[in-house]
Amino acid sequence: MIMWKIRLSIIIFLLLSVYCGRKEERIVNARKFINKWNYDRALTEIISFRNEKDSEIQYLLGYCYFRKNEYHEAAEYFRGSLEIDTTFKDSIIKAYNILSQNAIKIDEPERALFLYQEIAKLVPEYEQSSSLFLIGNLNFKNANYEAAVKAYTRGLQIDSTSVEAKRARPRLINSLAATGDFTLALAMAEAGYDKLKTAANLLLLSEIKLALGLRHFESGILDSAEIYFGYIIANQEPKSMLDDAYFHTAEIYYMRESYSRALELYKKVLRLDPYQKGEMTRKAKERIKEIKEKT
Repeated sequence: MIMWKIRLSIIIFLLLSVYCGRKEERIVNARKFINKWNYDRALTEIISFRNEKDSEIQYLLGYCYFRKNEYHEAAEYFRGSLEIDTTFKDSIIKAYNILSQNAIKIDEPERALFLYQEIAKLVPEYEQSSSLFLIGNLNFKNANYEAAVKAYTRGLQIDSTSVEAKRARPRLINSLAATGDFTLALAMAEAGYDKLKTAANLLLLSEIKLALGLRHFESGILDSAEIYFGYIIANQEPKSMLDDAYFHTAEIYYMRESYSRALELYKKVLRLDPYQKGEMTRKAKERIKEIKEKT
């Protein structure tokens, strides 16, 4: 009985050795085919081991599908590898990063964004600020402002001082305004200008105040609209927004039937356009004619 157990143990050991040796040989072969970009052939070497809790097998299967652009299958195997251990975590991140950067180089922002989002799903703790800023930029470019706000906000929590962060901040403010969060957009723009009174910061703050002024104007909240337009008029900057500010302030006085003040402001709109061809100029001329007819 004892001898039978010993023999059985030896047989099991030998079988396991053969099996393990066969698996290692298949892994080596798979890697060779991967190096030759023959991912289908690599898959045939190791696909029979797909149900094993072996992080390397799971990673290699994921990598083959990844390189075949079969991202759903790739993610499943990568996830399986990471659930076993984190040996191949950096390799998985690197694979997605390289492909994302290549997508950006050939002007495929949507694909790059998708790949960065896949990294975030697979490795939630991987929140490299540059990747978040890139995701924010891609969303901003595509007018996906809510997604841009999330990416920029998280990126700035990690990094608030780099060149990338400084470029991201005004885009975050514009994204906030685009989603209707003017309160936070205005607070951030004012804080930025108070900290550093540059032309760029003044332009950004003026854009938010003009947008707020127009929003209140369209809603009939004229007193508040006048305050925001008045900020631009008081600074006489930026020049590109002065005609809007003067015209809409004139409109407020026109609606109040304060025609003399309105006329004065309409004329200032005309003086800002020496060629007399702008849209605001055309509207101002029409109002001036109406006022003269009324009075």
